[in-house]
Parts: sequence; structure tokens; C-alpha cells
Amino acid sequence: MVRTNVVAPKISVKIWRPILDKLDVKLEAACLRRDAYLSKVLANEIKCLDDEVVIPNSQAGYDYLTANLDLLDRKLVSFALPSELSSRIAQVCDSKRIPRDAWFNRVLLLLVAGPKTIDKLLFWHYDGDWRIDVWARFRDDTETFREAFERMEVHVSPFAWIREGLGIYTEKVQLKDYLEPSSGATVKVTHTLTGQPELPVGLYTTLFEKREQQEINLVGLNTYMPDWKIPGHSAAVAEGSALDKLFGEI
Repeated sequence: MVRTNVVAPKISVKIWRPILDKLDVKLEAACLRRDAYLSKVLANEIKCLDDEVVIPNSQAGYDYLTANLDLLDRKLVSFALPSELSSRIAQVCDSKRIPRDAWFNRVLLLLVAGPKTIDKLLFWHYDGDWRIDVWARFRDDTETFREAFERMEVHVSPFAWIREGLGIYTEKVQLKDYLEPSSGATVKVTHTLTGQPELPVGLYTTLFEKREQQEINLVGLNTYMPDWKIPGHSAAVAEGSALDKLFGEI
């Protein structure tokens, strides 16, 4: 019987150029084959994306993310991924109204980002040092550390410790049940001043926002964008009015 090599179908994604440069350096240093490595990471992360973004974006949110993503200087890149993985990515991104390229760019950015960048993007709200807190929680749990290092060896879950840190923060927040209308599932949320549901912080729900004196606009690398965060949207206007009223009463 003659065995033939099965070539994985390719998908094209526009990736922000600075990410590509750093990714090439990192993979070369680790002696990793890009597409084989990313196939393992993305297979795990698409499950996490589906689990974390439990409230789909509106069409307005999708359009806003797409418009901001288009502001970045990106290069068209082809990735050879298993067909089942490509189909799963398309299904999740479509059902959650997440621009597929926004998710790809976010994953790759977090893969190449240094510690200071991770802190600025994901832990700006954290009071203290999340790494010390994670270490304190698991330093005596040898089984957890062993499993974590095994995951690192097969490159399945490179963000495991980051998620632990975000989880520690979420434990301090009072969450309430919310019936998500499109799925009928009950999910945990906080609420804004006007009662809008907000997902707890996570790798894919923590917003990259455009701040003053910030040269690069990373809004297009978000995978979660509630309407009340979209400038000019009626929900954002109502939220702003509620905030003004609150400050006016102080």
C-alpha cells in the first residue's frame, strides 16, 4: 500500500507586521515549525474563545472591531491548518460575531508579547503582582506544576498561568447570573451603571482600549466588544450620561 502525505489546507489571514517579525524570531529560537506549533495552540484556544466570549458581539460590535483592525499595517499570511480546525474556527467566530483575523492577531500578539506588555494589556486593573499571587497559590501543588510543564512541552496551553492570574482577579468580583438570550444559557456577568451585562475579565474578554498618549491602536485586536463601549452607539451614550449623573451627585 502506497502512503501519501496529506497536505493540510491553507487559510489566509492578515497579520499585523510587528507580530510576524517577533513570531519568526521566537519560533526559530525554540526550533519550532510554525504551522505545526500553531495548530496545537489554536486547537486549544478556539475552545477557550468559545467558553470565554459567552455573549456574542452585536453586528455593530463586529463592524467596529473590523474597522479598527483595518487601521493596522497587516500582511497576508497563509497557514496550513487541519481542515477540522479551520472549520471550528469559522464556526465559533461566526456564531460569536468575532472577526476571525482579530482573534488570530490577538493570539499571536500574546504569544510574542513580553512580560511588561502582558501586564499593560491584561493586568492594568490588577492590584499587586499577579505572578506572585499565582506562585503563592500553586507553589505547594506539585501535580499542577508538573501538568503545566507538560502542557508547555507540547505547546498546547501557553497562556495557562495568565489565565490563573486573571482568575484570581475575577474571584474578587461579585458576579451575577445572566440569561444570555441567543443561547438560552445562564452565564456569569457584572453590570454597568445602566444595567448592561459585562463579561468578567479573561484572555479574550479583557478589552484592549485606545488610551491617551498611546501611539498604537489595538482596539481591532479585541474579540469582545459590548455596544456600550462603541463610541457614538446609543448604549455608549446612555452609559456616559449615567456616569455624568453619578459624578454630578458626588
